[in-house]
Amino acid sequence: MSEGVFNVVALGAQASLATAVPASTVFPVDAGFGGFALDRSAQSPDEDWGSTSREQPGRSSTGLRSASASMPFIARFEDLHQILASHVSSVSTPVGTAAPYTWAYTFDETGSSLASALRVRTVEYGVDGSTQDEWRAVGAIVNQLQLGFDALTAPGNAVWKGSADWVAVTREANALTGTAVAPSVLETMEGHLTTLAEGPVATAFASLATATATLKSFQLTSNNSAVLRAYGGASDTASDIGRSAKGEVTFTAMVAIGTATKADVLDVFAVAGSVPTERRWRIAVAGSGTKSLTIDFRCRFTAVDVGLQESERLYQVNGVWIRDATLGGRGTLTLKNGVATLA
Repeated sequence: MSEGVFNVVALGAQASLATAVPASTVFPVDAGFGGFALDRSAQSPDEDWGSTSREQPGRSSTGLRSASASMPFIARFEDLHQILASHVSSVSTPVGTAAPYTWAYTFDETGSSLASALRVRTVEYGVDGSTQDEWRAVGAIVNQLQLGFDALTAPGNAVWKGSADWVAVTREANALTGTAVAPSVLETMEGHLTTLAEGPVATAFASLATATATLKSFQLTSNNSAVLRAYGGASDTASDIGRSAKGEVTFTAMVAIGTATKADVLDVFAVAGSVPTERRWRIAVAGSGTKSLTIDFRCRFTAVDVGLQESERLYQVNGVWIRDATLGGRGTLTLKNGVATLA
């Protein structure tokens, strides 16, 4: 018997897209994760055979395959870099020789191959020892990532949550490695320990002014526009992961209405002229000790309206991230923790 209460998910880092590796670290996900769906491109032709049966014996085929999964999780200081490496850039070594180690991820802006620009994964999952319910996805990267926290309430616990939408070249039944372990400490990122600093694009990110008692909620959605690349040969799996369109990051935030936010958000959005004013934002999440997450991006507001949260009127802000020459991309996520290695 296989029961979901025993499910586990673990990650391994591949050297090549087609070659699976044993998982080396457990990555806890929200309960109820069913795993990857395999699409084998099955097709049955609609042909005239002198009967009304749609399906005829021996008349079907399978083509190129792919696998996909949506993996919800709670964001944690000790292992968020495992996801960022497979979505933002392939950083596999932190800065520093002792804690805190600094993992800095800037969105790749030049690579045509996501399989080269990102850390490709083997994702193992299922019930260890069940035999029939042990799986792995091979050649997996995170195509879309959602990350953020819901509107703060007191009492309440608005933790940072994520959802990683994976795409892989295949999924197969395979015994779990069974030796992968999670970091000994997994500290949750908290919305109420998150601040906003912002300012004009001429101001360095480190010098942006903190908007005290302002940020109520925040969420980013990043899409890499991944597409599997396949060519004629002896295999039914893709040989690369490319881009079907440009990458994009959108965000939403709720901020308190006040003198500063009227000038820096509402008035900026409402400014006359054909060229909108852009701003720099820094979202900073504080953890215990030296642990932290810093999200730096240049943004353009696409909507500023009034939103309500427990009868409080707030600015509801929508926007997009813009390539910033200083960052070298459309955004940088910097994680500091006590973990020296990437799975």
